[in-house]
Amino acid sequence: MTLGGDGARPSAEDGLDDDADGFVVLVVDPVTGHGDCYGPYLEAGAAHGQAEWRRLEFDVADLPDVVIAVLPWHAEGDLLTL
Repeated sequence: MTLGGDGARPSAEDGLDDDADGFVVLVVDPVTGHGDCYGPYLEAGAAHGQAEWRRLEFDVADLPDVVIAVLPWHAEGDLLTL
């Protein structure tokens, strides 16, 4: 999902995330070029909640240009267990 002025949108409304092993939250600052990734989260809802929290943090810090997205994660080898 990409978070912006019009709210959150799922990353793949057409079901392309059905084969994902989990989800990660990607945060990129286009001004500095710095990026960070959080997760993986087993459920999309948990990743979306984390993305909403990150968006709030950057909005409070007056950094609205920071891009936040929820992306599907595909495990290599052993699957994620929490």
